[in-house]
Amino acid sequence: MNSEERSHALELADELLSDVELDRIPLDKLLLKGARLARLTSDDEFAKWIKKELSSYSANDFNGKYWRLTMRGSKKEEGTYTGAAHLAVYIDTLTMELKGLNLPSISGNYATVATRAALDHIGGVRNAITRHNQVVTAARNVLHDFVSKHYYLLRFSIHQGEMFEAAKKSIDGVLSGMPGDALRKIDSAYANISAGDPEAIAGAMNSVRRLVDAVADAVFPSTDEVRRDGQGNAIKLGAQHRLNRIKAHIDDYVDSKGRGDRMKRAVGDIYARVSSGVHNDVAASEARYLFLSAYVLLGEISSLSVSETKKVPERPDGNAE
Repeated sequence: MNSEERSHALELADELLSDVELDRIPLDKLLLKGARLARLTSDDEFAKWIKKELSSYSANDFNGKYWRLTMRGSKKEEGTYTGAAHLAVYIDTLTMELKGLNLPSISGNYATVATRAALDHIGGVRNAITRHNQVVTAARNVLHDFVSKHYYLLRFSIHQGEMFEAAKKSIDGVLSGMPGDALRKIDSAYANISAGDPEAIAGAMNSVRRLVDAVADAVFPSTDEVRRDGQGNAIKLGAQHRLNRIKAHIDDYVDSKGRGDRMKRAVGDIYARVSSGVHNDVAASEARYLFLSAYVLLGEISSLSVSETKKVPERPDGNAE
């Protein structure tokens, strides 16, 4: 769904949720609105279930799943083949009939027989109302569960979209201020992923790798300086040591060890995978997530010098790292 369709679906789900909970409209109208929501959310199975509840039913439909959920049980009783929408109307008819039923005011030899027959009929009508009400109530509950699920999924999706748009605006602002053509590399990668063929995806992975390289050059230009790790091993920061330079940048601006380790591990994993993907097949689905992960992570890395306040040591050339 696009954003407009998502907003419409959320509005419909919100309205339908209130309709069900407040019993504002008849069941057939609820089911018709539910069918519209099922179409908007591409929930084909539920759309088919609603169609059954608007017409007729079989114990074998959906392998008995909704037969059991709607409390129809295992017995093929009279009336249970009817959809819940029709049962709701039938309940109204039975209720009106029940109001008009009275015990016969007769006497004589047949009074007992007539009274017993009348009581049996009244009891039968009451039992039918109870049995059908059970199905109708269960069907409403199934509909309510469906609407609730999609209502919260749609709300989360919209909030997630708003959060991503805010992050995108911030990330694009950071990347657009970098020297070089970082945003063009992003656009190139996206276009290739959208194309979907193996050659285009390989090109996309190459664009993502070059984007990582561009970020490394921007946040931590190459230097002859050599750093040492915890074991005293040399860490070179030359032109070809781009991952080392990104990790050094993270070390300079991130105080939290947990956050720093997470960012360094993630950028290393992404760089290794996109480098491999230039020469080996990468599925389109994985390529999309690699692209998104790289985009968000590089935005976070690029923004460190802007958002963090940690003071970095002086480099040998006199500039702050």
